[in-house]
Amino acid sequence: MQHHAADPVRGCARVAVASMLLAAALANMAPISAQQQSVRRTTARSEIAPIALAMVAEPGAPEIDGRLNDPSWISAVAVSDFTQVRPNDGESATERTDVRVTYDRDALYVSARMYDSDPDAITARLGRRDSETQSDLFYVMIDSYHDHRTTFRFSVNPLGVRGDMIASNDNTHGDSSWDPVWEAATQIDSLGWTAELRIPFSQLRFSSAAEQMWGVNFSRTIFRKDELVRWSWAPNTDQGFASLFGHLQGLHDIPAPRRIEVLPYTVAKTDFNEGANPANPFNDGSVQNITAGFDMKYGVTSELTLDATVNPDFGQVEADPAVVNLSAFETYFPERRPFFVEGANLFRFGAGSGGFSYGAPQLFYSRRVGKRPSRSASEEDGFVDNPISTRILGAAKMSGQTAGWSIGFLDAVSARTSAQIQRADGTRTTEPVEPVTNYGVLSLRRDMRGGASGIGFMATSVNRRLDDPLFDGLRSSAYAGGVDFFHKFGGNQFAVNGSVSGSRINGDADVITDVQRSSARYYQRPDQDYVSIDSNATNLTGYAVSGQLGKVAGNWTYGTDFYAYSPGLELNDAGFRSSVDRIFSGVRLGRRWLNPGKVFRRFQVNTTWAQSWNFGGTRQWSSANGGVYGQFLNYWNFGINGNLDFAGLDDKATRGGPLMENPGGWNLSVSFGTDYRKPVSFNMHNAYGQDAVGGWNKHLCGGVDIRPSGAVSMSIHPSFNQSRSMAFYVTRVADPTATATFGTRYVNAELQQTSLAATVRVDVALTPDLSIQLFAQPYFAAGDYEEFKEFAAPSSFDFLRYGVDGGSTLSFDGEANEYTADPDGTGPAEALSFGNPDFRFRSLRSNVVLRWEYTPGSTLFFVWNHGQSGRADDPTFRVFDEIGGMFGDDQQNTFLVKVNYWLSR
Repeated sequence: MQHHAADPVRGCARVAVASMLLAAALANMAPISAQQQSVRRTTARSEIAPIALAMVAEPGAPEIDGRLNDPSWISAVAVSDFTQVRPNDGESATERTDVRVTYDRDALYVSARMYDSDPDAITARLGRRDSETQSDLFYVMIDSYHDHRTTFRFSVNPLGVRGDMIASNDNTHGDSSWDPVWEAATQIDSLGWTAELRIPFSQLRFSSAAEQMWGVNFSRTIFRKDELVRWSWAPNTDQGFASLFGHLQGLHDIPAPRRIEVLPYTVAKTDFNEGANPANPFNDGSVQNITAGFDMKYGVTSELTLDATVNPDFGQVEADPAVVNLSAFETYFPERRPFFVEGANLFRFGAGSGGFSYGAPQLFYSRRVGKRPSRSASEEDGFVDNPISTRILGAAKMSGQTAGWSIGFLDAVSARTSAQIQRADGTRTTEPVEPVTNYGVLSLRRDMRGGASGIGFMATSVNRRLDDPLFDGLRSSAYAGGVDFFHKFGGNQFAVNGSVSGSRINGDADVITDVQRSSARYYQRPDQDYVSIDSNATNLTGYAVSGQLGKVAGNWTYGTDFYAYSPGLELNDAGFRSSVDRIFSGVRLGRRWLNPGKVFRRFQVNTTWAQSWNFGGTRQWSSANGGVYGQFLNYWNFGINGNLDFAGLDDKATRGGPLMENPGGWNLSVSFGTDYRKPVSFNMHNAYGQDAVGGWNKHLCGGVDIRPSGAVSMSIHPSFNQSRSMAFYVTRVADPTATATFGTRYVNAELQQTSLAATVRVDVALTPDLSIQLFAQPYFAAGDYEEFKEFAAPSSFDFLRYGVDGGSTLSFDGEANEYTADPDGTGPAEALSFGNPDFRFRSLRSNVVLRWEYTPGSTLFFVWNHGQSGRADDPTFRVFDEIGGMFGDDQQNTFLVKVNYWLSR
């Protein structure tokens, strides 16, 4: 179960110097500038992209009230030729849409008249900003860099609920945590509905040229018809997004905004903890504190922005879900903190083209910054206050474009963190648990051929100030970097991409030895000869390569994928990679029908073949997969997927011991969902699988989404999982008589795991700027270990069952909660003991957040976070008993008020 002396400045300098050298080396590959490129769209059909004209707002800027009666709209030129993307790709829109664009020195203004033949049927619901309101929508999508790769997207629904997103790498989906300050107003009338948007130039990024040409697209969703229409249309079998935009002309002499935005905040917080020791001087059950900090944005140029945060607070962020992790590997949790979520696409290595990327390692995992300290303090008969995270002193990131390069740079410093200790005699001291650490990330990218080809570079550094002997077990520094590329060809129907990357970590010999023996690589495995432990090494290096080649557009898609992670690759100081020493290859084939037919609105079939080896040539697994997905004409959908897995050899199952057979098996899953447009919709997913030795797993999850009114939405999504593993690792004990398994006994057991969880959400929007959100997740899990046994022979699935085979014995001491096993009874092997691994766990995590954007860019939060948990050794799983038992668990409640205020000039 999972429980959770380099100079930092010099380390960042190394990354920056290396990056500048690469930039200089690639400078000779400069593409034609955006302003020199043809307006010909980069699609397979090579159509001429449509053009919209922006007019100077005269006699003055329009008032943003949704009425469209301002004089400046009269002289503006409308675009109105919209085409369906769905349901009938390529057909004319069923309802007319007129869009006009004007501008002044400060902002871009967009008006839209959405005609509707049945105005009473317009779908309009309230919701929090950036939420999915299940409404009609109007979108403005801007590629102001004109790099055919970057999209600034603004959306509004008929009730004025705004959404915004920034997407990179020619992707449709992107980062919705980006919250620019802009305005929108809407009206519903007898002709349909209208929208007016004011988008300040300070919120966009563009060149300093006197005459601008931007990429642009307008889109509209008619929810009741499931109709999506676009002004600049391309077949939905084409790959790409920003590269398919039309062009916005007429922008002249826009002054480069000198943007500076400051968002100071203050937080008052109170924690109440049941079960706390009232004698604990650090937490007697009630703790209060007040903190402050600020975020800042500064427009270095019209293309580059500096973001900084000092003493950031993330108290309003939703808690991670509860998990029970019985593996040897770290659990991955997604980033939720706004400063790190915003712009995260800039720091994604191997971004590829339009999402066509697989196998490139994750060089940067932002949750490393501010993580739980590497060590903890203890004090017998005393009290210890161990921090659960390291404090981030400050962080800054630079993003944008310069000299034809897209750039992203992030630097963060976390403080030296100490645990507070009160000894038994009442005296106090502190003990360091985490050193001062600097994290640096640099990403550079250059796109060519109108965004159809590109090359990128990324580097990371981590430097720790190991100025205390207690930090001797930590790595002093870690560096990683790589180059990735993509190239579309054959009329953009085909694409190839790939990456090459490497890593190096530094530390004393004991530290590097521990890394060699870690669960990611297990150099100590006794039945291999291609890696060995070097107990004198003070560094470890490794590499990774990946590549893809395939057809990415059209009705037929196919391709091949490959990656390899060398045994020495180590990324977990700044990135995330739980397992290395892997070589993967696969092929895939798919056919899709994206226009409605006699039965389906859309339908697709996919099949893959994949397999994996380690660097010693041992095949871990191979698998054939096939699946179908379809949406019926009534908007119900279904999916069926099957896997056939073939036997291999597992080099991780014995956790540093010899290979164990990985039995073959099969898995089948079925899913379905009802019409998502209805006030009540359902979905369900069911899966079942078996292996060749009697193990099995079943998974059942589903959900119901309810929208009883235009301002309220509710959902509950339960899941149930149960599995039985015929050989699950328990422990290992050295024994020289175990000659068949290289002097070690590897104890396993049959393990039956059961878990039940549910995610409940209730969203109430009182206005577009005032909302209340409730999140709750109850979680129950149990693990029952039976038939303890030891691994009998390498590369097999043979076991000696304690108390059953070969005169072995097994006994249990209930008072000590401990098993004792003797593999040969009266023979020479010594008896071994191990604790009872059975468990039962329950938890409830919830929060309530009231969010009020009381003035543009400024927000007030009221937050209540709640948590409780309990555990036991008895693995008996009774849901209603666990629910009742929750009422007796100690509770932790946090009440928080956070206010920030947006300042701009």
